[in-house]
Amino acid sequence: MDDLPDLQTTEEGRQYEKNIMLVLNGEKKDYPSYYGGFKIASGNEFVVSSPIDDTIRYGIFQEPEDGIMVEAVTAAVKAQAEWAKVPSADRAAFFEAPLANITARRLFFAAAVTVSTGMVREDAVREVDTLIDIMKKAIEDGKKGSLKAPTGVWAVISAHNSPFAAPVGYAVAAMIAGNSVIMNPSKYCPYPAYLFYNLMDKANLPGGVLNLIVDRKDVSTEELANDMRVKGVVATGSGERLEDLMFLQVDDELAFVNEIKGMNPAVVYRPSDMKAAVRDILESAFAYSGQRPFSCSKVIVTADEQRAFTDKLLEALKDLSVDDPVNDTAFTGPIISRDAEKKYNELLMNNAGFVIAKASPKRDVPDGPYVPLTVLSGLGEEDDLNYMDSGFPILSIRVVANLDEAMAELEDTECGLSAGMFSKDAKAIDRFKTTVDVPLTYVNCSSRTLVPGLYANVSRFTE
Repeated sequence: MDDLPDLQTTEEGRQYEKNIMLVLNGEKKDYPSYYGGFKIASGNEFVVSSPIDDTIRYGIFQEPEDGIMVEAVTAAVKAQAEWAKVPSADRAAFFEAPLANITARRLFFAAAVTVSTGMVREDAVREVDTLIDIMKKAIEDGKKGSLKAPTGVWAVISAHNSPFAAPVGYAVAAMIAGNSVIMNPSKYCPYPAYLFYNLMDKANLPGGVLNLIVDRKDVSTEELANDMRVKGVVATGSGERLEDLMFLQVDDELAFVNEIKGMNPAVVYRPSDMKAAVRDILESAFAYSGQRPFSCSKVIVTADEQRAFTDKLLEALKDLSVDDPVNDTAFTGPIISRDAEKKYNELLMNNAGFVIAKASPKRDVPDGPYVPLTVLSGLGEEDDLNYMDSGFPILSIRVVANLDEAMAELEDTECGLSAGMFSKDAKAIDRFKTTVDVPLTYVNCSSRTLVPGLYANVSRFTE
């Protein structure tokens, strides 16, 4: 990766590639835990590698010692008491310079997202631009004043699905509201959160208002969520670590912001353009290798549309390139880790008889967890892959008799954050919108346009 191939087709692409090199050739820092404004090292180090290539090691992180999360919450409680006394407009002002830095260097931060997660440029840039929008709105709200009282200490616990926009966006909104925050990012891609912490440190944010701990063993996550002094928890992403938080709430008064990925299913019913519908569904399913918060894991097709849908899907899947995400020609890159690759392979092996199509990685991809984009059909009615999200680039086709059955199928699905419909039937679309219980719907378009940080607004973090 020392000399990237010249496969960029735009000037922005070339600038993005230069920033990739800045990230790759930058100093490989030792990243400690941060709480109370102090750097805390344990002496137990772990190296984080890029999913793009196992040989890219971009940081050494400190494994937190036992009890460190308790101390971090103590520091956050102390800092919050003073931070809440600062006028909201003055609190918001602390975030103006960091916002200006991120805006001016958006391609650098996008490159950092790519290196740490394996996102292609389009998704990495969107991740940065989404954060910019969230921060602008939060700063505006803070400057208006007349905010309600803050609630206290908030935990922002995140996974790889949105490593920058969601966790940083929620943290900014919570802090401008007058709360202190403990960020607990994914052990697979903590780098973007550390970049943000460094910006806030340079902005002289008072110590303890923002705290940052990453844990290779994930033990401290449970400690944090169960600390009775924490007044709210944001959970954003996918995986067992996030899903387990649903069962950790020991205080009924604990505020909980749920942005956990679900299946984000889509219904195909009499579309006006089947080719366009298939294109949008494949993009919804396989952008960022099916790991986006809004990635579609299930498509419900009526029997009348099954043949045409399948034919167009088999044709379109051939055009999706699984490759080094730095290349402009790549549609998507690797999944997040070797651990994820192992789970994916086991899942695929157990369902090999239902695979109808794949888009396999390029033969010359780097040495990372690159896996096929896989379409399944014919799974049993009770199969988990029809109802529970895997977090992998696996799309299950579920065939039903009619629209009534399609709506019933949606009701039985762990939808998560969104659901989509592809149809020219106005009545069917209206029924879909009024029936499905999800935060967002998308109609005749790709879910790739949906952005994380659904609830990252200042008022969410006040009483």
